[in-house]
Amino acid sequence: MVWIVLGILGRLTLWTIQTSVLLNPLFSKSAKLRELRACDFCLGFWVYMGLAFVFRLNLLDPIYVPVLSEALTGLAISFLAHLARLGWESKFSIVNLGEFHDDSP
Repeated sequence: MVWIVLGILGRLTLWTIQTSVLLNPLFSKSAKLRELRACDFCLGFWVYMGLAFVFRLNLLDPIYVPVLSEALTGLAISFLAHLARLGWESKFSIVNLGEFHDDSP
């Protein structure tokens, strides 16, 4: 259950960071920060790593290496969330290919 809450909370955090107008001044200072904001997987790594620290989650449960365990947890969850977002978009997005012209008589 904690993993599901982490996934949902992380995705909402990502969406908020990417769409918030209040954060525009922060991300407009650097091209690297703009790239980070535009990349779900890249930004997701940092968001999910931070949430792994807060929730004290570790995918390598019997083994714990400080920072590395949280980084691997953030990487894995970010990848899964990225794949879920891509799947959702491919299933439910609307593709506009332009106007349809029927040239038949």
